[in-house]
Amino acid sequence: MASPIFHGLAGAGLTLLLAGGDPLPPFASTGRRWLALGAGGVVACLPDVDYLPGLWRGYLNTTHQQMTHSLVWIVLVAAGLWLLGRAWRPALFGRRMLGLLLVLLGSHLLIDGVTADRLAPYGFSLWAPFSFRPVLASFSWFPAWQKTALADLWHWHNVWALTREVVFGLLLLGACAWVKRGWTHRQPAL
Repeated sequence: MASPIFHGLAGAGLTLLLAGGDPLPPFASTGRRWLALGAGGVVACLPDVDYLPGLWRGYLNTTHQQMTHSLVWIVLVAAGLWLLGRAWRPALFGRRMLGLLLVLLGSHLLIDGVTADRLAPYGFSLWAPFSFRPVLASFSWFPAWQKTALADLWHWHNVWALTREVVFGLLLLGACAWVKRGWTHRQPAL
């Protein structure tokens, strides 16, 4: 499955594209805009929190791609983050923010769905807890990582996977910035 680098770049791009009405330029001098992009990247990586038990056990994939890669988990976490945000800053966490959280978390599943998977069960349980049948696209846009243990991350094969993820992640981020710029510089229709 894809690394946090690609998930983070995709999350930052989607945040740039969907958050607020301002153009959010990528090189804005305001720290809040960078904070928003970083937060979007972190939220997009949240389903990979299931790597933590694997780190403690010494086998990264012990619990990876189980409940945290399901639609139920995505909806519950998005709702939980949104409710926490509503309690903290009600004006910022409106319905639009709930939609952004769902898109960011859902993007993780979409990206993992089009990434090659080398370890059984191939795919992830999208419909858990109702069905644990793995789901995976019939094609892959991104190569799988060699990652059964932390030391495996330094395998030569992963250089190709990392390079591809960085290039496509930056292209996605740039495309989101370009589209956002077009949306915010339009003249009103009326």
